[in-house]
Amino acid sequence: MLRGKRAVITGGGGGFGQALCVWLAQEGVEVSFSARRVDDIEKTCSIIINDGGVAKGYICDLTQPASISQFSSQLLNSDKPIDILILNAAQWLSGTVDDQPDTEILNTVSSGLTGSILLTQALLPGLRRSDSADIVSIISVCGIPNFTDSIAHPAFFASKHGLSGFTTKLSKQLSKENIRVTGVYPPDFEVTGLEALVDNQSRMGERLMNGRSVWETIRFVLTQPRSCHISTIYFQGPTREDLEY
Repeated sequence: MLRGKRAVITGGGGGFGQALCVWLAQEGVEVSFSARRVDDIEKTCSIIINDGGVAKGYICDLTQPASISQFSSQLLNSDKPIDILILNAAQWLSGTVDDQPDTEILNTVSSGLTGSILLTQALLPGLRRSDSADIVSIISVCGIPNFTDSIAHPAFFASKHGLSGFTTKLSKQLSKENIRVTGVYPPDFEVTGLEALVDNQSRMGERLMNGRSVWETIRFVLTQPRSCHISTIYFQGPTREDLEY
């Protein structure tokens, strides 16, 4: 059901973003992604192309509006619509309110919130050209009201709460245009590889959730009939701190 579609993923140069690019390409999706370093772009593209997929990476720093504008302009130059936008990139920041420099706080909020808003706004013309567009925000449990069980910095919490609010409002607004918007709130999880199999021997709470499970959930959302709009997905699982004690 995804074959032939075109997807844009932020933060595709490594980690879960890279895995998303690979898994989407394996579904026959044409993948466009952003990363901050040329080496990371080459690595992701190499994995996908060697696997028979189609991918192209672009340099984009989501903390810089000019970089976002250039990235979006390059994407919109194509005649093809944008069928899937996954807002994945976000700078991680841990610590307390007074132990991080101003630049780290600004970059955390800009990359995870402001940059995602500006990019979504810029790419709306491409999404509107699709007959079945989806936007997926990777938010995290840090965006759930009253959740505090994480070593994440308050600025990271603020960024995720902001992205949650943006996603919720956008979901309501764009549903009138047949553009589905889904917020995904995973707990801490790990990407152990790009293999299809996920550990199903561990009991709940014994280990971190595997990133493959997050992808399978996103895939489920994307492959639903257009009459089915899943706006919010919450997960239950331990944090890294829970497993240390």
